[in-house]
Amino acid sequence: MPPFLRPRPLKIGTKITFMYASVFSIVIIIGSTVLLLNVTYMYRKFSERELKQTSTNVAAYIESGGPITEQAIQDLNPNKNVAIGVTELRFGQMARSIFFPFSSDVYQYDPKPGQYVVVQAVKYMFDEQVAFCNGRSYLIRVFRDYNHENEMLGIFTGVYTLVILFGVIGAYLLGRTITRVTLRPIRRITQTADRIGIEDLSQRIQMNGPDDEIKELALTFNAMISRLEVSFRQQKQFVSDASHELRTPISVIQGYANLLDRWGKNDTSVLQESIDSIKAETEHMGKLVKRLLFMAKTEQDKMQVSKQPLHLKEVVVEVVKEMDLTDRSNKIHMDFDGEDMIDGDYDLIKQLLWIFTENAVKYSKSPEGQIWFHIYNEPSLVCVSIKDEGIGISQEDLPYIFERFYRADKSRTNQSQAPGTGLGLSIATWIIKQHDAAIKVDSDLGVGTTITLKFKAI
Repeated sequence: MPPFLRPRPLKIGTKITFMYASVFSIVIIIGSTVLLLNVTYMYRKFSERELKQTSTNVAAYIESGGPITEQAIQDLNPNKNVAIGVTELRFGQMARSIFFPFSSDVYQYDPKPGQYVVVQAVKYMFDEQVAFCNGRSYLIRVFRDYNHENEMLGIFTGVYTLVILFGVIGAYLLGRTITRVTLRPIRRITQTADRIGIEDLSQRIQMNGPDDEIKELALTFNAMISRLEVSFRQQKQFVSDASHELRTPISVIQGYANLLDRWGKNDTSVLQESIDSIKAETEHMGKLVKRLLFMAKTEQDKMQVSKQPLHLKEVVVEVVKEMDLTDRSNKIHMDFDGEDMIDGDYDLIKQLLWIFTENAVKYSKSPEGQIWFHIYNEPSLVCVSIKDEGIGISQEDLPYIFERFYRADKSRTNQSQAPGTGLGLSIATWIIKQHDAAIKVDSDLGVGTTITLKFKAI
C-alpha cells in the first residue's frame, strides 16, 4: 500500500478524547432511553388503569339496576377520551347492541382486553367487562383514544433524539477539554524535550499541581536530564583530558623522529637518546590507552567481575615479586598478621595493589625509598596498608586525587620516572566499589603516604 494511503495512527490525545466521548455518550444514551421507556410504560399503565376503572364503574352501575341508557352511562365517564359501548348477551353471544360508539361498517374487530384497535385512523386502547343484572348479561366495551399519548410520546422521542445529539456533541467537547487539561503537562514535557540538545542540557520541566503520575513522570524526566548533563559534561572533560594527555607523548615522539631524520643517523648519542625517549613515551601511551579502554568498559558495564575466595597475602607477594623485576631499587617490606581470606577477583585485586605500589615507587623521594605492606585484621575485616616515604600529598589535594586526570602539585612528580596517566586512582576506586571495600588515605607533604584498604573477611 502506498504510504499516502496508509491510515495515520491516532494520537493519544485523540484516543483519550474518543474514549471520554464514548463513555459520556453511552451514559447519555442509556439514561435517555431508560427515561423514554419509563415514560412510555407510565402512560400505558395510566391508560390501562383508567380504562379498567371506567369499565368497573359502568359494570357496578348496571349491576345496581340503574337504567341502561347512553346518557346515563356517559354521565359515569368524565373522560372525553374514553368511549363506551354496551351490548346485551344471550347464551354467551351478542344479541343486540344497546349503544356503541362506532358503526358496524367501520368496526370489525374482535380484540382482547389490553390490545389496541385502529378505527378510522385513530388508535384506541381496548378493554371489556361483563356485568349481570336481573338475569341478563351485558358486555361493556371501553375504548380510549391513544392519540394524545402518542403525541406526548412523539414529543418525548423528539426531545430524546435532541438530547442524544447534543449530548454526544457535548460529550466530545467535554472529552476534548478534559484531554487537553490532562495532557497539558505532557505537552510541556514535549516542548522542553524539543529545546534540549547536546550543548544545552540545562532545560528542566516546571511542574505545579498534585503529586500524580504526570508529576512523577516530569520529575523522572528532570532526573534523567540531570544525569545526562553530568554524563555529557564528564564525557566532554574526559575527551578533552585524554586528548591533552596523548598530545604530549605524540609531540615528543614526532620531535625525536624529526631529530633522528636530521642528525641522528650518524650521531650515536642522539640516536640512543631518541630511542630511549621514544620507548618511554610509547610505554606511557600504551598505559594510557590500556587504562582508557578499561574505564570505557567499566562505564558500559562490560567489565566482568569474577569473585572467588582468595588469600590477600598471595596477591601481595605476587605484586612485590613482579615489582622486583622492574628497574627500581626501592626496598619493599611485607608484614602479615591474622587471617587474609577475602572474596574477590584475583586479577582486579592484583591491579588495585599494583596501582598503589607503582605510585609509592613513582613518588618516592629517592630511588632507595622504602615501602611497607602490612596485612592485619579488624572485626569482620581484612585490611592491607601500603606505606611509603614519598613526597606526600597536601591536604588541599587529598579530596580530588581520585578524579580522572587530576594532578596534584607538579612538584610531586619525580622527573626521573615516567609520567603517570592520571587514571590509576580512578580505576582503583572502581575496583574498590566492585568489592564493597573501603579506602583510607593518610598523607603529609615531605613525610609520606599510607593507603589502607579494608575488605570483608570470609
